[in-house]
Parts: sequence; C-alpha cells; structure tokens
Amino acid sequence: MCGDSCSECCSGSALFVFNGVDLLCGVALTVYSLYLGLNHYAPEWLYAPILTVGGLLILSALMSWCGASNRSCSVCLSCSSYLLILLALAELVLAVVILTQGATIDRFLRQHQQELKITDEQLRRLEEDKFIPAYGLLTLFVMEVLRFCCSSELHRARRHRKYHYQQLSTLRDLDDELLTVKKEKVEC
Repeated sequence: MCGDSCSECCSGSALFVFNGVDLLCGVALTVYSLYLGLNHYAPEWLYAPILTVGGLLILSALMSWCGASNRSCSVCLSCSSYLLILLALAELVLAVVILTQGATIDRFLRQHQQELKITDEQLRRLEEDKFIPAYGLLTLFVMEVLRFCCSSELHRARRHRKYHYQQLSTLRDLDDELLTVKKEKVEC
C-alpha cells in the first residue's frame, strides 16, 4: 500500500511538470502557427497541422490536470492518455514532414520572399532555422510518451487504492456481521 502511495505521488508530480511544459508548448505552437499562417510565412499544409497539435496539447494538458488534481475526475486521465497517443503520433509525423520537406520549405520561402517582405538576411536565417520546430516536436514526442506512462500509472494506482479501500470496507462489514452473530449466540 505504501508503494502505491509513493507511485501515485511520483506519477502525479511528474505529470504536473509534464502538463505545465505541454501547456506552454501548446500555447507557443498555437501562437507560432498563427504567426506563420496570418503573415503567410508558410503554406497551409505546414501551419495548419502545427496549429492543430498546439490546440490538442493545450486540451490534453488541461484534461490531465483536471484528472490529476481531483480523484473524482480520474476519467479525464484516461481520456487524456488516449489523446496523448494521437498527439504523439501527430507530433512525430509533423516532425518527419518538416525534416523531409526542407527543400520544399526553402523553395516556398525563396519564391514568396517579395510577398513575405523578408530581407535576404531574414531568408538565410529562416532557411538555417527551419528544422528547429521539428526538433522541438521530436522532443515533445518523447515527453508525450513519458507523460502517457505517468498518466497511466497514476490512473492505475488510484484504481488499485480504490480497490483496497473497497476490500477494507468489505472486511469491516464482515467483521461487524461476525460480532453480531457472536452477540446473538451469547444471548441465546
């Protein structure tokens, strides 16, 4: 029972940190994708998925925080865990797309340099830094896997604790029944 309490505490603490990082990253990705999209710095096939991932990160972190902070909302942990699987896959796919489409991104930037109103120096910097979001997404992918493990462990530990409390309650009821039967035998 002490191991479950320790497991629940450690998982909950790690989950709190991961949720905070995911919330910040979700907000950053959402703002970044809106910046790219509204200023037409990237094609729609690039900024729309980034916006989706950012929004899902925010939703997942909030659901996970709700489930972690309140035992009665533990179902939110399960929902968040399932969303994390999809989110991790989306982050991985998006990172691979960015890493494999470097030439296409460069070509888009060069073709639309005048429309985007970017200088040659800005263009050079954008071309050099185009893979940074992909590396960030790969880091988030690893973190989502860790967060999934923490969320699943916290949910499991809570179910296990609830099961133990139910068993303890059943034992108390049986003990009360046994005492009642003993009293009845003594009175007879």
